Amino acid sequence: MTDKNVKNNDKKTELENTKEKASNNKENDLEENRQKIEGLNNRLLRALADSENLRKIHEKEKEDILKFGSSSFALQILNLTDNLHRAFNLFKNNEKFKSPEFKEILSGIEIIEKDLESTLKQNHIIYINCVGTKFDPNFHQAIGEKESEKEEGTIIEEIQKGYNLHERLLRPSLVYVAKKPKK
Repeated sequence: MTDKNVKNNDKKTELENTKEKASNNKENDLEENRQKIEGLNNRLLRALADSENLRKIHEKEKEDILKFGSSSFALQILNLTDNLHRAFNLFKNNEKFKSPEFKEILSGIEIIEKDLESTLKQNHIIYINCVGTKFDPNFHQAIGEKESEKEEGTIIEEIQKGYNLHERLLRPSLVYVAKKPKK
């Protein structure tokens, strides 16, 4: 071969090597870009999921504030309800107040008490019916035990009504629980 042919072959080989390197670089760059895009896509999906989770948490917190934000006020109303109930029972069970005039007053107090109970229910403040049920520390607070023929652990007397606000305990029932009589 002549020098010219060798130079041409070297140039061809060099050109082919350059094309091959360029092709390899393009493939490497393309693969690198695909990986970057995939990584960015994954980060975007995670960010969107985080954003959706935060939105759901915020909605739940807002819902809880609306549902349970009035619990302090509700407890105060329950104290008024208790006092009204005590007054009604005091008058109802006292012989001094059996006259017709007081019967009208008692009737008025009874109507107010029923309206108040209805208003409590409308605002999702629900009475916990407990007498005759098993004691549950999640809803009841025992203030003592009394001997009874009822099954041990059964609530036999309610001293103060308990209430739930929606599904959450607002105030536990104050109760006496049955215990076996001494022999």
